[in-house]
This record gives sequence, C-alpha cells and structure tokens, in this order.
Amino acid sequence: MRHELIFDEVILKQLRKVEQNKQVKDILSKMFDKIEEKGPNAGQLIDSRLRIYEMKSKRPPIRLYYKLAHNNEIYVFEYEMKTSPKKQKATLTKLRKKASET
Repeated sequence: MRHELIFDEVILKQLRKVEQNKQVKDILSKMFDKIEEKGPNAGQLIDSRLRIYEMKSKRPPIRLYYKLAHNNEIYVFEYEMKTSPKKQKATLTKLRKKASET
C-alpha cells in the first residue's frame, strides 16, 4: 500500500535550499520513498496522541518529522540536522502545535 506524501511549506522551503547538497538531497529522497512505502512504520512514534513520527539518518545526522493523517496521507513537516536535545525539544514543541492544527 502506497502512502501519499503532503509537504508542509516549511519542508518545501528547506528542499529548495538543499538543492545544491546532493548527499542530503539523496538521503531525503530515500527517506521519502521509505515513508511512501512503509507509512508510519518507516519511523519511530514520538507522540501517540498526535501521531507524530520521526525518521533518522546517521550520516549526515538528519531527523525528518511527519504525521499520519487520514486516508493513507502522510503530512511531512520538516527535517533538521541532528542537534542538541534542547533544540530538538523546541522543534518537537513547535511540531506538536502545528500537528494539533492540521
């Protein structure tokens, strides 16, 4: 079963910026393919109430955040380079707010 990806305006802006970095672009492309194929099973559940998932890459250290919507739709929020736990917590707080609105 294929899942349809819906991209948030934040990740669209990030993807335009990453055009020059082939390595990151290729990794994100593979991550998107995996999410389309496996849906929520592609990543790790980080908020069960809002159904927010996180998918990680080790080299380079990337975290991709997405939400399972309805009718096999997956809402892709944004990605970030792995950073400090404090910054990750701030990102998750921002995503929880955004996810509760969608």
